[in-house]
Amino acid sequence: MGTRKISQLETISDANLSGEAILPVVVSDPLIPNRKAKINQLFKGLAQGTKESPGLCFDLDRDSGLYQNAYDQLGIAFGDGGFYCTRIDNGNSSTSLYITAVDDVANNTDIVLAPKGTGAVKVTGNFLISDQTFILEDAQGPKARFEVSNVGTGTNTRIFTLPAITSGNGTTVVGADTQQTLTNKTLLIDEDNFVLVDGTEEAIFQINWPTTAGARRSYFLPDAGTVTTTAEPTATASTLLDTKSEQTTLNKTIVDLKLAANAETATNYAIFNTSALTANRILTVPDLSLTFVGTTTTQTLSNKSYENAIFTDNTDTTKKVSFNLANVNTSTSEVFRFPNTDGLNRGADTYNMLITEKSAAELFNKSLNNPVVKSTGNVSGQVTLSAEGITGPRVIKFPDADATLLSTENVTVDDVTFGAGIGANNLTGLTRQQQFFYSGF
Repeated sequence: MGTRKISQLETISDANLSGEAILPVVVSDPLIPNRKAKINQLFKGLAQGTKESPGLCFDLDRDSGLYQNAYDQLGIAFGDGGFYCTRIDNGNSSTSLYITAVDDVANNTDIVLAPKGTGAVKVTGNFLISDQTFILEDAQGPKARFEVSNVGTGTNTRIFTLPAITSGNGTTVVGADTQQTLTNKTLLIDEDNFVLVDGTEEAIFQINWPTTAGARRSYFLPDAGTVTTTAEPTATASTLLDTKSEQTTLNKTIVDLKLAANAETATNYAIFNTSALTANRILTVPDLSLTFVGTTTTQTLSNKSYENAIFTDNTDTTKKVSFNLANVNTSTSEVFRFPNTDGLNRGADTYNMLITEKSAAELFNKSLNNPVVKSTGNVSGQVTLSAEGITGPRVIKFPDADATLLSTENVTVDDVTFGAGIGANNLTGLTRQQQFFYSGF
């Protein structure tokens, strides 16, 4: 065979290789004789290799093994695929170890960790994944990716706590623009961020309380009820009241009702005082425009019908007068008028006295039609004054003394003296001298 350099030797085919490889090794210590060495003693002396031709191969195709492209890196090749491990110095006493999937024929390669049985993939340290690459996939195909760019600025870690599930075995995450039903929730939302949106229309709620800062108030939504109005689409719909829009309210109980002409702060208002009520009352509004009547205001009333009207003194309310209409005929309307003469108000005394049945009073300028004169206590005795035989205005004068009227029917009275024309101490019988009769002057 002769002497040849190792480089001159032919390569033994893989099929003829078996057992150990014996290589000559140069030992620097002259006291140690040359001996054989096994290949596992020479691993660190292998060439770096490539993905296609690893420096250390484990199969006959020489495409599965270990290789290295750079310092502090290591590749593991198995067929067309493999892993490449890289160490990166991050600074600040921190490094990153990368495990990268490589493949000779595929552009996209998944890394699948498959525990055995009920085993799980566990991470004992922090598990940090970019939100761009953290994707959850359902077996049916749908995928979900998490976005953390809106949780705030800075490097602080935000904590999302999973809620306690009090019923069932699961719950559903709430989306910002999804139609969902929420139960058992307490919502604390900044007033500037609580906005209801309908297309381009927005409604924001404010709780800027001037006098109850730091307090919590409860606002109960009303039961829409069963009343259907033209302003509501269904019987179960209702509209909240606001301070500006014109609205119709139904079935409301208002406490301390205050009415004002406008919403300006200095506008006068009227308050309905119901403190004197002892039971539920009904105020019926007539079918016409009107003005309220006050108990102490000066007003003119018209077209009024009073039932059981009672008049009281303005300084002493215990002094009362009422009108009794019991003697008025049914279905009649009596009219009482005041005279339209200048004598109605007599000089400086501008008051006129009503004449009653029992009170003593003076009458001025009165014309009596068929007057009847009675004596108090005499039920059957009465005198009716008749002027039916008089053809013109007549004046009857009374003497300045106590006297008894004498007629043609009572000439039996003794000691009657006539001032002129006739004189007698005693008149008896029927004396017809009316044309000479004088009642005395």
